[in-house]
Amino acid sequence: MPIAPSAGCGKAAGLTSGRASIDVNGKAREYILYVPANYDQNHAYKLIFGWHPWGGSAQQTQQMGYFGLQTPSMNQAILVAPEGQNFQDGGLGWGNAGGEDVAFAHAMMDRFSAQLCVDTNRVFSTGFSFGAMFSFTFGCTAASGQRGIAPMAGNTQTSGGCENSTRSVAVMSFVGLNDSLLTVHRNAVQVFVQRNGCSTQKTTMSPSWCDGVAAQYQPCTCYQYPGCKTGYPVIECEYTAGHQFAPSSGPTLWNFFSQF
Repeated sequence: MPIAPSAGCGKAAGLTSGRASIDVNGKAREYILYVPANYDQNHAYKLIFGWHPWGGSAQQTQQMGYFGLQTPSMNQAILVAPEGQNFQDGGLGWGNAGGEDVAFAHAMMDRFSAQLCVDTNRVFSTGFSFGAMFSFTFGCTAASGQRGIAPMAGNTQTSGGCENSTRSVAVMSFVGLNDSLLTVHRNAVQVFVQRNGCSTQKTTMSPSWCDGVAAQYQPCTCYQYPGCKTGYPVIECEYTAGHQFAPSSGPTLWNFFSQF
């Protein structure tokens, strides 16, 4: 897929790293942005969203290096940690009532594309738990603009479901074998297996992310679905754990996203 420079390319950066707010249909929404220190206005950067879990925050995502992506990306991506809203009095999340979180995502994409140099063909999402649910939901939408997603322990049921679309999106998913969301997570992955034209019979990957996972998370297996549309793989990684972040996944996430 060719590079698609945004309107912000060739201009001085209109945004800087840090917390900011944006109006979305009359409501102020917040995010924390990371702009590479050596930002080049003529280089179209990948744009990667990191969606926090229920009860988490944009600050949490920032403090964990945007799901471990900040270091391995080596200033080759613009990273953003969006902030959710109160959900059922249980902390910040991505309830997406009336599509408001999808609208928030699009508003951020429009702002970053206009004021920074973004490759609009290479926009990605990752997230854990509620953040994974929203990664699935947003990736499902026909107009998401997502090239690839990497959800960790989520489903397509909580953040507004999965829009009826045929749009292909590359997927690398992670989920614990002892996670109560294991089955619904697998079902969510199947949406993209179908959209990407993959075989339903998955095969074991070797080498894979699991090779570097600590002994406490073994057994661990990554699977791939053969026959997918070129450039739109679907990968599942399952490790021995409950409901928790995929350990040491930052370099693997970057390797997955950076191949496109």
